[in-house]
Amino acid sequence: MKKIYIFLTFIINYFLYLYLFLRLLKKKEILTRYKEKLCISSQFKTDKFLIWFHCSSIGELKSIFPIIDHYLKKNNQILVTTSTIGSNDVFQKKYNNVSNIIHQFAPFDTPQIINKFFSKWRPDVIFFTESEIWPNQIFKARDSKIPIILLNARLSKKSFNRWKFFKTNMKNIINCFNLVLCQSEESQSYFNYFKTNNIQFIGNLKLTRSEEYNSKDFSNPALSKKIIFIALSTHSGEEEICINSHINLKKKYPNLLTIIIPRHINRVLEIKALTEKLKLNFLITDSISNFKDDTDIVIINSYGSAQEFLKLSKYVFIGGSLINHGGQNPIEVAYNNSIIFYGPYIYNFTEIYNYLNKENAAFKIKSESELTNQLDEKFNNYKNTNIKDKITKMGNEIFLTTIKELDKYIIS
Repeated sequence: MKKIYIFLTFIINYFLYLYLFLRLLKKKEILTRYKEKLCISSQFKTDKFLIWFHCSSIGELKSIFPIIDHYLKKNNQILVTTSTIGSNDVFQKKYNNVSNIIHQFAPFDTPQIINKFFSKWRPDVIFFTESEIWPNQIFKARDSKIPIILLNARLSKKSFNRWKFFKTNMKNIINCFNLVLCQSEESQSYFNYFKTNNIQFIGNLKLTRSEEYNSKDFSNPALSKKIIFIALSTHSGEEEICINSHINLKKKYPNLLTIIIPRHINRVLEIKALTEKLKLNFLITDSISNFKDDTDIVIINSYGSAQEFLKLSKYVFIGGSLINHGGQNPIEVAYNNSIIFYGPYIYNFTEIYNYLNKENAAFKIKSESELTNQLDEKFNNYKNTNIKDKITKMGNEIFLTTIKELDKYIIS
C-alpha cells in the first residue's frame, strides 16, 4: 500500500496547479499565498531550533496555542502549517508581528513537494495534531531521523473501522511516531489495536486555554437590555432551526437578539437570504458596535472573534450536531459558564459532552421545538454552572503533562 500511495501522489503532483486554480476561482485560496502549498515562498529557516506544528483548521490550531506560546518563550523558531483560510485568519489575529513564528499553508503530501519542504525548512522536531496522518511526510521524518509526535491524537470509530482493513500499514505509520498522545480513552483503545508501544492517554488539549489576543470591545449599552442567544459554528440547515426558535420566542421575549456565527463564513449570503425570506431585521458584521435596537439577527462574517461574542451570552447552541457532522468543540463555550445546547451528532466530542451533561452545563435537543422549549426554560431559570474553574484545573494538568513529554524532544 505504501508504494501505491507514493506512486499515486507522485502522479497527482502534476495536476496540482490546475487544482489550485479551480480553488482560486471558488475563493478557497489566497492569491498571494496559494503557492505555499507547493512549497514556494520567501520565508526561510533561521539558525535556531525549529519546531514544526501542523494542524488542519481552526479548532486544532486553537488547541495547540498554549503549547506554541510556551515554546515561543523559549526562543525557539516556530513554523505552523494549516490547511484553511480561516485558520490563517485566526493565526494572524494572535501572532501578527510576533517574532520567531511563521505561518505557511500546509504542503501537499506528494513526494516531490515533501522532499522540497524538508530541504527548505529542515525541522528539528515535528508535532502533528489530532488525525493529521500524511504518509509521505511521516515516512520522510522517520527516514530523516526527525522526532515526530502526534498531539491530541484522535481516531474516530469510522476511521478506525476503515484502517482495520489495512492493519499492517497503519501499524507501520504509527510506529514512525516517537509518541502518540491521545485525547480520549476511546482513541487510545483504537490506536492500541495496532499493537504499537508509543501510545499514551493524557487528555484533550482543547481543555487548555491560551491568553486572549487582540480582544475587541463589543460593549454596547443597548445590549444590556437584550436577551442574547448565540448559534455557534452552525452548518446548513441548523441556522433555519435556530432562527425559527428565535421567531417563536420573540413573541414572549421581545428583547431577544440572536447572533449566528457560521462554521464557514462563505455561507453568510445563504443565511442572509433566509432572514430576508422570513422578513427579519438583520445585521452582517464582524463586530456589534453598529447594532441597532430593532435588529433580530446578527450574522458574523469573520473568523476568530467567537471568544468576544461569547462573552455577550449565557445561552449557546453549538452546531455540527443537528446534522451528521460529529459536533464542534464545546470547551470555548463552557469557559464562559454558558448553558450549551447541542444536537444528537456529537461523536467527535463524546467524552467532553458526557462530562458537561453530568455538570448540568449542556443539554441535548433534537428539534426546533425542543430548542425553543429549552431556551424558554433557561431564560427564566439560568444557573451559573461555574464549570470554568473545573475545566481550567483539568486543562492545566493536561498542559503540564503534555509539556513534560514534549520537552524530551526539545533542545533549547
